Amino acid sequence: MTQCKSNGNGKQGSMHLELGLGKPVEARFDGDCISSDGGLTLLRKADDRLELTKLATWCIRDARRPDLVKHKLENLLKQRIYAIAAGYEDCNDAAKLSRDGMHKMALGFLPKSDHHLASQPTLSRWENSVDEVALKALQKLLVHTYIRRHKKRPKLIKLAMDTTCDKVYGYQQLSFYNGFYEEYCFTPLFIFDDDGFPLAALLRQGNAGSAEFGTKMVKEIVKELRLAWSGVAVELTADAGFCTPELYEYCEANAVTYFIGIKSNAGFQYHSEETVRACKVAFDEFGFETAAVQKYGHYSADARKLAWRQKEERIRFSSKEEGRLQEHFEDELLVRKFMEFEYHAREWSRPRKIIARCDYTLMGPDVRYVITNSQGTNLKRLYEEKYCRRARCENWIKDLKTYLKSDRTSCQEFSANQFRLLLHTFAYILMWEVRNSAGLQTATMQTVQLHLIKVAVLIRETARRVWLHLASDFPWQKEYVRASQHL
Repeated sequence: MTQCKSNGNGKQGSMHLELGLGKPVEARFDGDCISSDGGLTLLRKADDRLELTKLATWCIRDARRPDLVKHKLENLLKQRIYAIAAGYEDCNDAAKLSRDGMHKMALGFLPKSDHHLASQPTLSRWENSVDEVALKALQKLLVHTYIRRHKKRPKLIKLAMDTTCDKVYGYQQLSFYNGFYEEYCFTPLFIFDDDGFPLAALLRQGNAGSAEFGTKMVKEIVKELRLAWSGVAVELTADAGFCTPELYEYCEANAVTYFIGIKSNAGFQYHSEETVRACKVAFDEFGFETAAVQKYGHYSADARKLAWRQKEERIRFSSKEEGRLQEHFEDELLVRKFMEFEYHAREWSRPRKIIARCDYTLMGPDVRYVITNSQGTNLKRLYEEKYCRRARCENWIKDLKTYLKSDRTSCQEFSANQFRLLLHTFAYILMWEVRNSAGLQTATMQTVQLHLIKVAVLIRETARRVWLHLASDFPWQKEYVRASQHL
């Protein structure tokens, strides 16, 4: 049982706990200057290395009266971005963090100084004051930061483009019902490089088409990259939502190799029919009797339902005595073949190369198509090592959206929500830099946050220096030290 007593100041006093240890346990909030965000020093070092907030300050016009300014623009940026990276995505959290020693130190103030950080109203007014010119400059800053962190000219830059759903819960400006996601939302567009570094984070209206602004953003990014590295090779991957002639024409005219998914049609099915039938013959040689393939390689809906039911029954009736057969069926037998053909649609100016991938299983054929201007002949490599790598873009968006809460776009004005999306993207960049420095390239942002940022620390300030006392049994000491040394 826990018993709590308050002191005379109205603050929480002592808490008595009975834990069956043979001795009473007493807890008090008198640990002096202790913070749960000891990893903010790593974020500050990453920021100093990239000069991200310093350059972002130059992009934003400060319309405040200089004689009344208490919090510098750069400090507002740092306070907001560091808090997002530490898991405080809501602006309301600023009220509780204004006296936190580590957050004050990250902004360049002594932990026990009388200077308090900006309040929530100050940050909210600032977020709503950013104009369109600043937003465009901040978008370019993503590309310039990517360029500046490269010490050598890259041989090849691989870009991956994708979009997501940012659900809204009010009447935010330009939030509309989206029939594909079946939600009232925004539809932000993201472009990453092959290592997960974001080069674009554009908030779009809720009813925007999948490919809307896609070509425009690719043009701007490639232009900046080619200005820094003349003639550098660029590859672009995207899913079928971005298969537009406008994007094809731009890539072909500017030496950008593209691999873009494209939806099936009767013409594609006609060209790939022979490959589908060849897959069925190869699959049936393993002793299975699958339903007949219809015209153009179609598999009837009834046959697909029957195959699915048979598969589920095999899994359901398998037992441990039979050798865990369900595990065998989880690694389902698969026959995969590739082929290519040229196709000329009515709205296209010229024929283009299409790669068809056919997977044949007990469920029948699954055919996917990719349009490309690559001259490569190894279709398996082009599909699996070039096009399929774009799926990692969804994991990077998940890091931004799920773990760093980039969907907290609850402002009334659209420009303020775009600015919030960029703030979360900047926090992602700092976390990305810390993660790579710690040797945790495959970890999610949540893992980095829990292992390296949310670190308990006792802050002790003396006349000559500030001491940070981390836990002796901290399990991620090695990674923490490695990140600190490399930043």
